[in-house]
Amino acid sequence: MRYLTLSLVALLNVLTACANPITGTIPTSSWSVEIEDVVTIPDSLGQKPRLEDLVFGGAPGLAYVLDQSGPIYTFDPASPNPTPALFFNLYSVVNNANLGPQTGLRGMAFHPDFNTPGAAGYRTFYTSHSRNAFSAAPAGQIAPKFFNSPPNLNHDSALGEWRVDAAGAVIPGSYRELIRVGQPFDDHNIGQIGFNPNAQPGDADYGNLYVALGDGGGVGDPNGLAQNLSTSASGSSGKGFPHGSILRINPIAAGSDPFQIPADNPFVGQPSTIQEVWAYGLRNPHKFVWDTAAEHKMLISDIGQGKVEEINLGAAGANYGWDLREGTFTFISNGAVGALPGSHPTDPYTYPVAQYDHDLDNNGFNDHLFAVVGGPVYRGDAIPELRGRYFFGDFSEESVLWSVNIDELVQRDDFTNLASLEGGHLAPFEQVRLTRNGTPTTLLDLIRSGSGNPGLNRTDIRLEEGPDGELYVLNKRDGVIRRFASTTGLLAGDFNQDGQVDAADYTVWRDLLGVRYEQRDYDVWAAAYGQSLPGLSATVPEPSAGVIGLLGCAVAAGFRRTASAG
Repeated sequence: MRYLTLSLVALLNVLTACANPITGTIPTSSWSVEIEDVVTIPDSLGQKPRLEDLVFGGAPGLAYVLDQSGPIYTFDPASPNPTPALFFNLYSVVNNANLGPQTGLRGMAFHPDFNTPGAAGYRTFYTSHSRNAFSAAPAGQIAPKFFNSPPNLNHDSALGEWRVDAAGAVIPGSYRELIRVGQPFDDHNIGQIGFNPNAQPGDADYGNLYVALGDGGGVGDPNGLAQNLSTSASGSSGKGFPHGSILRINPIAAGSDPFQIPADNPFVGQPSTIQEVWAYGLRNPHKFVWDTAAEHKMLISDIGQGKVEEINLGAAGANYGWDLREGTFTFISNGAVGALPGSHPTDPYTYPVAQYDHDLDNNGFNDHLFAVVGGPVYRGDAIPELRGRYFFGDFSEESVLWSVNIDELVQRDDFTNLASLEGGHLAPFEQVRLTRNGTPTTLLDLIRSGSGNPGLNRTDIRLEEGPDGELYVLNKRDGVIRRFASTTGLLAGDFNQDGQVDAADYTVWRDLLGVRYEQRDYDVWAAAYGQSLPGLSATVPEPSAGVIGLLGCAVAAGFRRTASAG
């Protein structure tokens, strides 16, 4: 009877964790963001465009927008009335398109030497996209590296290279494939691709392309791919299965090799391990981004199975735990998670730096949250009060948008007292309030209005940085690209967010220089000194010239210390 009682208690604990693993609440911001319409992308295939990504790095100043159905449009964000122009339709060249809900055109990246004459990457860009199974590789080109699909083949994920001519037009015959990955299901396939924007010529990471690959789909990684890096995996023809990982390659061909493997990839020198893999143990890491200031953190958003959505810090060689972990929990089965073992602080897994579950109001029901989508760390000029904030959301019916200061996203190993870590969310993120023309709104309301469908119940949002450094909101439902325009309730330079800009904010800036803030944020603080939010009775005096001078000396000294410390 004693053992039966203990078993029932253990089962009850598991069931409790399954029902609502994170019991903390997420606050709503005291401030709001005004959002504005920028441009509308044309319909395709008889429906609203399925906007998947916004990238830049090609023609200076232009934004490139990807429709999952194949078209790529450009527009100029600096124009008062931007007009979309068709740059290229990928599937007008690549035949046997696979255009399911999670397939199609998924990513695009310009080589960092795209505008450097004479460089190997000059006028070169890359795409991640889907093709029907057994589609032929481009003729007359170096053959891609083929990775098999276990045990069934639904479609192929492809990584392609393209070149443009002197007029900026894509050369159709330039298309070649670098990698082809067989996908056993129609979901969790290839996602975003990108180059590290912080890498400079001469750096080890310069020119290396990162590729997000899901675990191949199905419930609970049924083929056990995300934890298996062995090149001797059964059915892999000696190449292994790279699913559930972030790949890192130098995409420039070398002889008969369609790409090169960077010498500092974490598994180089281990011939029984897939050399292209940079990090693994991921379920569906469809979006990643680098902060372009401070510590240059890489952030990966990984969609969970049934309970927990994750934001992870990118790290070479990291194993993020899927399908043995989901967030800071053990993964048990579809929709079920349990507590971590007591030995977890020394286990080999890298845990998220922020997470949320699907029951935010703790009522025992799914709040129509399904999938996390990571956005950028804001570093633009138009809204300096948002600098250093990371934005992410959920693209389900609720279309929730969250924000957290980048320095709050820290790596931990011990989650024994999970509730003490921001109620289980690991970081103090807050839900962002939105306004349109000063009136409170939600992304779902905006997209319902834009699509003309008041019954729309899913938004499929994407959050992207534009060439102007501003934050853009895309979606797959109404074709409208929107942009953060301003804030209410925040002051530029109010780094401690107490409603007034004073000397205390300088201290915060100094202490977080190179962690959250940049040198230029000092100028924002100095220009705003003495300002207060409406309604505050306290008046902050203007600093004297002497005070500004002393602070300037302290600033210079602080900046030198930060720089010398690396």
